[in-house]
Amino acid sequence: MSEQTADIVVTTGADFTITIDIGTIPANGARLVTPGKPDRDLKVALNGREITVTDAPPGDSTVSFALIWPPRVTRDSTLDLKAGSINPASAKVEVADPKPTVDNGDTPGFVELFGK
Repeated sequence: MSEQTADIVVTTGADFTITIDIGTIPANGARLVTPGKPDRDLKVALNGREITVTDAPPGDSTVSFALIWPPRVTRDSTLDLKAGSINPASAKVEVADPKPTVDNGDTPGFVELFGK
């Protein structure tokens, strides 16, 4: 992966929250996977649609999350950032355009990060 193909490009060390618009992530169902480092559990909001990433690592990493799909839903789940969740305020967190999605029915879902 590279900065050009990442779903989210983030300032190293920043905190931010990823949102999904369809499906539910179980309470302990998200982790940050960084090459050469131990996997790190991530906080999932009570609503099951937000994952908070803290201290974004440099280079490539992946947020992996279990996703429970509601019955009879046929569209993909869109990933975005929660408004006002970027800390420190000077950090830059940019979502790819068009916004990344998780294909309907897929689990786990993945978000590719690039920290710089």
